[in-house]
Amino acid sequence: MAKHGKMTEKEKKARAAAKRRLQEKGIIPPDKPRLDRKKFIAEAKREWEAREPGSVWIVYLMNAISYMLGHTEKKSLRHSSEAVAAAKILKLAVRLRQFDAALTEKGEREYRLVDQYEYIKDILEA
Repeated sequence: MAKHGKMTEKEKKARAAAKRRLQEKGIIPPDKPRLDRKKFIAEAKREWEAREPGSVWIVYLMNAISYMLGHTEKKSLRHSSEAVAAAKILKLAVRLRQFDAALTEKGEREYRLVDQYEYIKDILEA
């Protein structure tokens, strides 16, 4: 195999064959199936909407967010995209509260969704 640069097609095929052999022998785990994001989100929404009512859910939500904030990528221990998403949720909640406080301070009760979106857009796009 080459020391530097891209692998050749021959090297890629050899590596893939070795991986398959190791998986068949049970030395390394099988490939994880890709997550169907659309289906996963729909399932999560259904489960959330079917939950029993009560304020106890704030405890479970905070606990879940805490787990996600500590989630790292397996090899590098860098913060995962899931951890970034959880942090965005926290920042969004704080920013939405600030938006409501600013409205209250102005003596307003109604707002346009586009105004609220503009207020939080930088977090969503970060």
